[in-house]
Amino acid sequence: MADLMKISKALVTGGTSGIGLAISKELIAKGVTVYSISRNPEKIEPREGLILLKMDLSNPDQILEFTESFVEKYGTPDLLVNNAGYGGFFELFKFPSEEIEMQVNVLFISPVMLCKSFAPLINKNGGVIVNISSLATLYPLPYMPIYNASKSALSAFTQSMMLESKSNICWIDYRLGDVNTKFNDSAPKQVLENQNESMKNVWVQIEKQLKESPYPANIAREIVESIENNKSGIIYGGGFFQSRIAPLLRIFLPNKILIWVLKIRYGIR
Repeated sequence: MADLMKISKALVTGGTSGIGLAISKELIAKGVTVYSISRNPEKIEPREGLILLKMDLSNPDQILEFTESFVEKYGTPDLLVNNAGYGGFFELFKFPSEEIEMQVNVLFISPVMLCKSFAPLINKNGGVIVNISSLATLYPLPYMPIYNASKSALSAFTQSMMLESKSNICWIDYRLGDVNTKFNDSAPKQVLENQNESMKNVWVQIEKQLKESPYPANIAREIVESIENNKSGIIYGGGFFQSRIAPLLRIFLPNKILIWVLKIRYGIR
């Protein structure tokens, strides 16, 4: 196990906006040097304690070269946070094939490859790997099947590592609920004219949920506190209902009832 006091270097994906940027700021305030991976690092200004690195996570072939270059230049991180992600909003038969591949790469394949590359190095001195999955593993979001499936796969992968690991690594599967970010603004969507009534109802509800959710800074504090308190395993984050009530409720909720409840909530007809 490793605590935050022993962490000096963190590698955070998707660190130029939203939750990733908030996590980076929180860590920097604790004296941690943060290396932020993103496709467009020029989106933000460099600041003390933040080093911006460019990599396209939709192309996992870049990861081995990136790992070798990173370790040679900066050494081994004590903390890896796989945060980068986005979700496409389409009916499955209208989901662009290239978009399916890109989402699976960003949300699942690249985080796994980063874990594969860095975990053996992190293990030598002890450290933490946080894979940010989603409450969608329990409560799927309509018309976002690739997001739901990829986050569920990342969650299952992280649990597998907890099961197999006899190491100095603290593994955290952080199942995140809704957060008030610009997540929806960057989501590729089915053309509005081609959306049926159910899709339009669902998007209105998804937008409403985001606006009523905690801000990234709150989530970042929760994640950093989890590391400080040496927590590991599955941790739920977000608002009180999504992080406390919803996971317990799912234990007793039969799948047929779950689908019925979600259809009503999202206005699916």
